[in-house]
Amino acid sequence: MTMKSYRSILLVCILLARPLFAYIDISPIEIGQHPATSGSLALSLSNQRGNTNKSDMGVNINLRYDSNTTYALWLLGGYNYTHIPGVQIENRGFAHLRYLYKIEDPLYAETYLQTENNKLREIQNRSLIGTGIRYRFYDNSKYGRIYLGIGLLYEYLRFSNTQVDPTEYNLRGNNYLHYTKRLKNKTEINAFIYYQPNIRAWGDYTIHSIAELQTPIFENFYLLLRFFNDYDSTPPKNNQVKQYDVSQRISLMWKF
Repeated sequence: MTMKSYRSILLVCILLARPLFAYIDISPIEIGQHPATSGSLALSLSNQRGNTNKSDMGVNINLRYDSNTTYALWLLGGYNYTHIPGVQIENRGFAHLRYLYKIEDPLYAETYLQTENNKLREIQNRSLIGTGIRYRFYDNSKYGRIYLGIGLLYEYLRFSNTQVDPTEYNLRGNNYLHYTKRLKNKTEINAFIYYQPNIRAWGDYTIHSIAELQTPIFENFYLLLRFFNDYDSTPPKNNQVKQYDVSQRISLMWKF
C-alpha cells in the first residue's frame, strides 16, 4: 500500500470520528451513463455533554435506477435534527421521487412527487406533484454541462399554526438551471438554482440554490463542500420566520 493510500485512510478515519453533516447527491441523471442501480448513503450522529450540551442526528439516502434505454427513477430521502436543551436548531425531513424519460437526447420529460416538513420554518407539511421538461442546452467536455428545466407543480402547504397562516393550495412554476462538471480525477462540481413562482400571485415565490464540490479521498468515499441558499418571498407570519436561510457544510459521502 502506498503512502498516498495511508494518508487517504487516515483522512477517512479523522472524518468519521467527527460529526457528519447529512448529504444528498444532486448530480443530474443522464440515461445510459450509470446503467442499473446506484446510489449513496450518509449517516451522522453526535452527542455532546458537559460544557456543551448538543445532539445531532441525520440520515440521507439516494437511490437511482437507470434502464440504460429510455427512463430512470430517482428516490431521495432524509431527516436532520439538531437540538440543544430548550432549543431546536434543525428539525426537517423530506422524500422525493422522480421519473425521467428520454424523449430524444438531449430533451427529457420528468415528473415527480415530494413531501417534506421543516418545523423551524413553521412548515408542518409541504407535499407536491409536478411535471416538466429538461433540456441539456450546453455540453462541452472541457467546461461542463448546463441543463434548463421548465415545468409546473401543484403544492399543498400546511403550516404549524393554521390560525395565523392558513393552509395553502398553490399552482407554481418550477424552473431551474443546473451546471455540472466532472474532472479527470472524479472530482465533480455541481451548482443549481430553482425558481418557483406562484402562478396566481407572482409576488409569492421561492428560490433554492446549492453549489458544491465533491472530490474522492479513498475508493468510494468522497469529501464534499457545499453552500446552500434558500429564499421565500412570503414566509409564515407565525414566529416571524425570516425570508432566507444560508448555510455551509462539509460532508463525507459513500457512493455505491
